[in-house]
Amino acid sequence: MIKTAILCLALTVYHESRGEPQAGQYAVAEVVMNRSTERNLEVCDVVYEKNQFSWVQQQRGKKIPQDKNFDEAITIANDVLYNPDEYNYARGATFFKHKRLKNKKNHYLTIGNHVFYK
Repeated sequence: MIKTAILCLALTVYHESRGEPQAGQYAVAEVVMNRSTERNLEVCDVVYEKNQFSWVQQQRGKKIPQDKNFDEAITIANDVLYNPDEYNYARGATFFKHKRLKNKKNHYLTIGNHVFYK
């Protein structure tokens, strides 16, 4: 059985960044963890905050994915949850969005199709 925090984080990585470079997938997971730390919230509380992640409204209540991309998302979630000091792809970012939506004022890092910012 998958622990709740890992599942919430893996679903976010899967739905927000599958198909992106691995560094971008790690950065998405780190954004969730950075928000969790900054706001003193549990991982799932961050993921399910209203209007925070686009996948939540579209995918909530659907079956958990069963493919290699989700297996990779689980690995990334485990790595970021249990070895947070080993990764810093997001460089402290607490937000990300698709690069076509970037706001140059806040943007400071691009990985794949995502821009990351505070």
